[in-house]
Amino acid sequence: MSTNHQPHANFHGDKDKHYYLGNKHLPSQNAEFDWTPAMVADLKKSEKNLLHFAENHFTIINLDQGRTKIKLFKCQKRVLRSLRDNRFNVVLASRQVGKTTMMTIYALWIACFSDDQRILIVANKEQTAINIFKRVRLAYEQLSNWLKPGVIEYGKTSMTLSNGSSIGISTTSSDAGRGESCNVLILDELAFIPNNLVEEFWKSVYPIISSSKKSKIFIASTPNGTGNLFHDLYSNAIKGKNNWAAARIDWDEIPGRNAKWKEDTIRSLGSQQIFAQEFGCEFIESGESVIDPELQRKMALTKKDPEYVFDEGVYKVWELPDEEKIYTVGVDIAEGVGEAASVAQILDITDLSNIKQVAVYHNDRISPYNFTTKLLEILQQWGSPPALIERNNCGAQVVDNLKNIHGYDNIVDFTPNKNQPIERPGVIAHTNTKYKGVMNMKYWMSEVYSVELRDIGTMDELRTFVRYPNGTWKAQAGINMYDDRVMALIWALLILEMTVTEKYFEIVEVDKNNKPSIIKSLDYGLRNFSRSLSIYNSEVNSGDFSALPVFMDSQSVDGQAQSLNIELDELQAEGWTMV
Repeated sequence: MSTNHQPHANFHGDKDKHYYLGNKHLPSQNAEFDWTPAMVADLKKSEKNLLHFAENHFTIINLDQGRTKIKLFKCQKRVLRSLRDNRFNVVLASRQVGKTTMMTIYALWIACFSDDQRILIVANKEQTAINIFKRVRLAYEQLSNWLKPGVIEYGKTSMTLSNGSSIGISTTSSDAGRGESCNVLILDELAFIPNNLVEEFWKSVYPIISSSKKSKIFIASTPNGTGNLFHDLYSNAIKGKNNWAAARIDWDEIPGRNAKWKEDTIRSLGSQQIFAQEFGCEFIESGESVIDPELQRKMALTKKDPEYVFDEGVYKVWELPDEEKIYTVGVDIAEGVGEAASVAQILDITDLSNIKQVAVYHNDRISPYNFTTKLLEILQQWGSPPALIERNNCGAQVVDNLKNIHGYDNIVDFTPNKNQPIERPGVIAHTNTKYKGVMNMKYWMSEVYSVELRDIGTMDELRTFVRYPNGTWKAQAGINMYDDRVMALIWALLILEMTVTEKYFEIVEVDKNNKPSIIKSLDYGLRNFSRSLSIYNSEVNSGDFSALPVFMDSQSVDGQAQSLNIELDELQAEGWTMV
């Protein structure tokens, strides 16, 4: 028993001297008060029995009941017993199972009933660590004054008690806890430390653990894929390959969570796979993917070599432009330094039950300046269709030059804030717009299965395009992992979002999900009479070569030629093609 719990009667003399800074919930280090036999018995029992301490003295804030004593679930008792009995503990926990509460109970029990203990709580984010410590402070303040040691120091990030024990917080930086001794280390959400920090972080904290034969460590986290430190520790623990005690708390161990709760939660999350990781304690290897088994099967059937390959392989065409069809274009833009690529995805959306990928331009060596000209020529090749272009970073240069210098008017403006005073055509890729784009793509590809992909490069990127824990979607981490083709595909399909579609097409019918199901072309601008071959440096076709047709204005061929004062045969001799 800590020597600082001395049995005296009620506070003697001036009660103010018994409080830390006058706070009646914080006894000072010199507090003196009387004890009853029941208090002494309870104190001894709380010191020896962690569960008794928790259920009789630990206060939580319940949304319905306000402040109330906690009633532990069986799964929480199991974890707390493991913490009491083992030095190294790793806990795989579902969301919302009281993980932070267990950390707080354990930290306070050690601090109150063991002398000269330093407890360090480490979280992956500073605000998370601060929020955990707020819970610790609240729980300490709600303990009976006779049960807890007095206060020497009481701050926003640390507290020191009169028995020499202290509780502090840190974040998972590479120098967290470096140079500090520690008796108990509590790590929250270890699985979410960025990969570039985890190795240095572990090198920093492990000497803290190993410096004492009695030091303890408690790690609790939800899963975040495989191959990280948390996954390794937990997986090896359950196999008996390390000296860690493993525990697990699943979603259905919490009273009130049943099959209906699961169905409702999946519906709210929007994905069975998200539920599996966040609540099902599953180590999903690559995060949530946009690819489901049915789409995998479909892609295997539709992939094919392009009919024509231009520009030394960077421009692939599966079907020739057709003036009777309707197209959309999605564009992602890169710097052109041999890493990420500038991409244009051309889709035939004439039949929304069978959307076809008809061409892909993918070039990681073209500068934004040169890509502007190339993109204009490609757009004109396909009849100047609506194009949704990502304007992040160097994309803004391409969008603005395409519109203001080259006069291309069919750049889609996908602006969340319709009240902004300045028109900014294109789309800004951030978490919200990417989420909307991904959900829209998943609808067309994985719910109604109406997109026919041909390009194997696009398919490969889709297989490694995943949802990260923070909600953003991007390529899986790794060497040569990119998502340029996918993002361009997302933007091409986002033109089918109702508010955009109605600007460029006549919507004849909508489906039960309020998505366009039948559309017709509107006159969305002059269809260019452009050269069919002059935009390409080299042409290689996988079949018999035929010149790519080009679109013309609604005027007749002869009328257009006469207006230009050029004979039609002269145009054809120079490589122009008549539709």
